[in-house]
Amino acid sequence: MKCVLIIPAAGIGSRFDSKIPKQFTKLEGKEIIIHTVERFSNMNEIDSIVIASQKEYFKKIIRLLLKYGIKKSAKIVAGGKERHDSVYNALLNSGCEKGDIVLIHDSVRPFVSEKLIKKLIQTAIKYKAVIPVIPLNDTIKEVKNNTIVRTILREKFKRAQTPQAFEYSTLLNAFACAKKTKFIGTDEASVAEYNKIKVKVIDGELTNIKITQKSDLKYYHSRSF
Repeated sequence: MKCVLIIPAAGIGSRFDSKIPKQFTKLEGKEIIIHTVERFSNMNEIDSIVIASQKEYFKKIIRLLLKYGIKKSAKIVAGGKERHDSVYNALLNSGCEKGDIVLIHDSVRPFVSEKLIKKLIQTAIKYKAVIPVIPLNDTIKEVKNNTIVRTILREKFKRAQTPQAFEYSTLLNAFACAKKTKFIGTDEASVAEYNKIKVKVIDGELTNIKITQKSDLKYYHSRSF
């Protein structure tokens, strides 16, 4: 059994208001995507990395991997219009076989811990599909036409994070089935759910934050890598 990390990194980050995709913005003097890769690259549990990117950034990613001495085997593949498309192409080009484990992780979520990664791998080996989740702290309102319709019981809901971990053939088959019906998932768990696959959850980490807007950087500059 091997474990492969997939990083969908083809997004343009429209909410980030930048001339370059946000994964290439520097944080503490280093590109965010490299911070993310480094969280996995020194782990013995990870055998290789597949990054799905826009073709115009292939050479840039290769240069960054070499510049920062990423020694883990890495492959760059074409990303798609949607995250869903990027992950599917990465799965097809991952070199994985039935029984292997794939982790899919956001390129701009650079604070994930080794502890969480290891727990996800162990759980995926046992249950085939698992994601980390965190509780909702705010009161949740359903709104229509700028008016509250109802208050939703937040205890029933969780916020999904990445990495999301799956047995390879389980996720690949789910994506193949989704393609036939033109279903597009917002994350890998939603594709699995659509195909009636039971997805386990474990506790995520409040510090495992996704960088979405430029204002996030001001806060995260104080964090230690």
